Amino acid sequence: MWRELPRSFYTVLFFILIAGNIGVYQAILAPPALEMTILEVGKGNAVLVHTPDGKTILVDTGPDAGILRALGLALPMWQRSIDAVILTGTKTSFVGGLPEVQDRYRVSKIMRIGNTTTPYGTSFMFDNARIKIIAPATLSIFYGATTFNISSSTPAGIYISNGQTIK
Repeated sequence: MWRELPRSFYTVLFFILIAGNIGVYQAILAPPALEMTILEVGKGNAVLVHTPDGKTILVDTGPDAGILRALGLALPMWQRSIDAVILTGTKTSFVGGLPEVQDRYRVSKIMRIGNTTTPYGTSFMFDNARIKIIAPATLSIFYGATTFNISSSTPAGIYISNGQTIK
């Protein structure tokens, strides 16, 4: 038999549904944002870029297999592909983790910078994001009116093109 629930239950349920709808609409209607994560990989650098259209770009791989732990924390556990790996130098601190990344993830494209074919100062376009490699471990990422300038002294964390910084 049905027992009538108190009016306060329906009031609370109403506000929960309103809050849920607001969250859904914000997620759907939010302007697209580029997300960049500076990964902690020990003595080396790595930058993970997520474009609004779903591309994943890894800049440098760090010195060793420590990149896998950092990627495991930064990527969803089901993601096993990376659209591009950009290597900005030839030292182990930039490329040492590449074999491990290739063993664990499907890498669509590997780009090596700093040689006669692709000198420093070269830019790459991914969707509406442009990545310019200035020197080893030094790059700029442009998306809309936002520019991220990254070097080896950039603190680890997540940076979003809408101005938010998540640590």
